[in-house]
Amino acid sequence: MGKLFTNRVSSTLFLLLLPILLSGCAKGFFGGEKGLFPGGGGGETVAADTTKISAKDLPATALNRETCAPFPASPIKDTILSQLINLQNPEDLMPISSPKQPGSTRSNKGTGVSKSEKENRSADFSYHDAVLTEDTVWHGTVVVEDAVTVAAQTTLVVESGTVVKFRGTAEANGKSSLMVLGRLVVKGADHSPVIFSTMNPDLSDGDWLGIVLTGSGKKNLIENCRVEGAVTGIDASFSTVTMKNVVFTKCRSGARLQNTLTVIDGLKAGECGAGLILYDCEADVRDANFFGNRLGLFASRTSLSLAQTRLCGNNLSALVAQKCRIDINNNSFSANGNGLTLVECEGSLSANRVARNASYGVVLKGSRVKINGNDIEENAKVGLRTEDGQGVAWGNALFDNGEYDLYNGGTEEFRAIGNWWGDSPTTSIASRIYDRSVDGSRGRVLFFPPLQKRPNNVSQP
Repeated sequence: MGKLFTNRVSSTLFLLLLPILLSGCAKGFFGGEKGLFPGGGGGETVAADTTKISAKDLPATALNRETCAPFPASPIKDTILSQLINLQNPEDLMPISSPKQPGSTRSNKGTGVSKSEKENRSADFSYHDAVLTEDTVWHGTVVVEDAVTVAAQTTLVVESGTVVKFRGTAEANGKSSLMVLGRLVVKGADHSPVIFSTMNPDLSDGDWLGIVLTGSGKKNLIENCRVEGAVTGIDASFSTVTMKNVVFTKCRSGARLQNTLTVIDGLKAGECGAGLILYDCEADVRDANFFGNRLGLFASRTSLSLAQTRLCGNNLSALVAQKCRIDINNNSFSANGNGLTLVECEGSLSANRVARNASYGVVLKGSRVKINGNDIEENAKVGLRTEDGQGVAWGNALFDNGEYDLYNGGTEEFRAIGNWWGDSPTTSIASRIYDRSVDGSRGRVLFFPPLQKRPNNVSQP
C-alpha cells in the first residue's frame, strides 16, 4: 500500500514538473546561456562605447566558414543598436574564439634558448631587433625576434612561398613586429602565398603586433599573402597601400588604416575582432569576404567604395560607417547580428542583398543616403530603420522582415515611395510600417504608390 502511494506521488510530481523541465530545456536550462556560436564560450565580453557588450546579447552565427550561417538564433538587444550607432574603438573587439582580453600578453615560458637557437639556425634569415638600411629580398624561412624596421628610402621585397615567423622576447614585452618606414613589396603567388605568422602554434591573437607602415607614401604592394595571429595584421598610417588576395585570420584587427589611400581586391578576413577598420581614408574595396568576425568592416570619416563583397556571419554587425561618403553597390550582407549601420553618412546604397540578419537590416541616422534597388528581406527584427527623414528609399524589395519592414524611429517624415512590399494587398502594407499611425510621436512614412511586382535588383557577389 505504501509503495503504491509512493508511486502515485512520484507520477503526479513528474507530471507537474514536466512542463517546467521542457521549458528549461528550450531556454538552455541545463547548459546555461548559449554562447555566441554552438559550442562557444558564453561568458566573454567585448567593448563597444562605454558599455560592455555581453556575449549573451549577441546572436549565434557562422564561425570559421566562408559560407553563410543558418538564420541567426535570436535578435540582438536594442541596447546593442545604440552602442553600434556610437561605436568607438573597434580595435578593442576581441575575436570570438579568443580566450584573452585586451592588454593580455602571452608568457614566453617554455620557449627555451636551445629551441630558439635551433629555429634561428634553420632559417634563411634571422633577425633580432634589426634595422634594414639597404634594399633586401626575403625568401624561404625568416625568423624575427622583437622587431625589424625597414628604414626610409629602403625597399623590402618578400618573394612567393616565404614564411615569416615572429617571436617576442621579454625586452619587447612579448610582442614582435615588422615596421615599414620605406617600402614593402610582398609578391606571393596563388599557388605559393607569403605567410606572416607567429612562432606560437595555437595562433592566439595578439602574439605579435603585425605589419606597421607609417608615413610610407610609396606604392606598397601586398599580394597573395596570409597574416595570422597578430594584434593588427596590417596597421598603416599616412601611407599608400594596395592589397590583393590578402587573408587575415585570428587577428584582433585584420587591417587598420588611417589617413591612407588604399585599393583592396580579394581580401578575406575571418575570426577577427574587426576585419577592416578605416579612419580618414580613401578606400576602394572589391571582391572581399568578411566572415565569422565580431565586426566585419568599420569606417569613420572615410570615402568608401564597396562592391562585390560578402559580409556573412559577423555576430555584432557586418558594417558600421560614421561620417563617411559611401558608394555601397552589389554586396551581400547576410546572417550577421546587424546588417548596416550608417551614421551621418552620404551617398548611395544600391543593388545589395540584406537578408537574414538577427536584428536590423539597415539603420540610418543623420544620413543623406539614397537607398535604391536593394533586396531587404527576412531580417529578424526590422528591414529598414531610420531615425530621421534625410534619406530616401525607392525601387527596393522590402518585405518579409520579422516585426516591421520599415521603422521610423524619428519625428520627421520619411519617403519610401515606389518599393515592393511583397505579395500582400496594398491595404495591408501599412501594418508592416511603424510610424505615426502606430505612435503619434513618430513621423509619417510615405509609401504609396507601391511597386506592383518585385523588381529584379540584385546579382549576387
